[in-house]
Amino acid sequence: MTHIPSSKRALLATIDVGTNTVLMQVARRDAAGQLEVVEDLATITRLGRGVDRTHRLDDAAVARTLEVLSGYAARAREHGAEILAVGTSAARDATNSEHFLTEAERILGTPLSVISGAREAELTYLGATQGLALDAEQLCVIDIGGGSTEIVLGEHGVIVRSVSLDIGAVRLTERHAVSAPATAEQLALVRADVARALATSAVKPSVPLIAIAGTATTLAAIALGVHPYDPKRIHGARVSLAQLREVSSRLAAMSLSERQRLPGLDPGRADVIVTGATLLLGLMEVAQATEMIVSNGGVRMGLAVQWLRQFPVDPTRGSE
Repeated sequence: MTHIPSSKRALLATIDVGTNTVLMQVARRDAAGQLEVVEDLATITRLGRGVDRTHRLDDAAVARTLEVLSGYAARAREHGAEILAVGTSAARDATNSEHFLTEAERILGTPLSVISGAREAELTYLGATQGLALDAEQLCVIDIGGGSTEIVLGEHGVIVRSVSLDIGAVRLTERHAVSAPATAEQLALVRADVARALATSAVKPSVPLIAIAGTATTLAAIALGVHPYDPKRIHGARVSLAQLREVSSRLAAMSLSERQRLPGLDPGRADVIVTGATLLLGLMEVAQATEMIVSNGGVRMGLAVQWLRQFPVDPTRGSE
């Protein structure tokens, strides 16, 4: 279990070091004791480059990630925020993560905890459902990361089943050498991998389906024409299966340079977005979902929600 700071400090910076992206959210308790996001940052560092093949973190990827963590730590300290950091798939799978974790702790001033797939799924659900007014008795949250995909089922706000699958946008792009433009053969291999993983999974995606993380939010932004990216327009947005198929087909036919110039698509995600879209479509088809609900939440938000629950807040006193 990740340690959740229980101090009364008014702000918390939660950092999620993923296979593809490093994210930081700075949040505080508002006057009513609710969570208010002050700043939300995301930087693609591709920490997990090559990990599926070598099971080792690449030196250049480590250096890029540590540089970003240094900037994030400085920003968190400017806010006067306590820092809580976790690592997910790449850090879990690599056999040489000790140096990276030691340097990360030195930079952040606090340990970077490598969390299990089950813990990641728990935080994913908490973060994804924050701020979404959905009245369904059962919800399914999916998180397509760079190295893994989490499927979490909840009933009445309580997690009942979850699984972390070793299929992610970066991992499958590298495994099947998915090019730009992508070939039909490459995408067929990706779909087959996804189908195999889901066939043996103890948890299957279902509806209503909430999708989080960069693959889903990027595809939603492109499909809905939201650029520059506006989290308020994306959080809670609904994107149909037909819209996702159209965007995926259009992206698959583009060269890398064409994707990198496309409004709404971070150039650092251009090489893996089609694989991520193929993975997402596979999950939706198994769930028989006609649409996805998009959330800006995730692990970093889940950590903040748990932090908020550590202590009661007197609403008459405001934030501290």
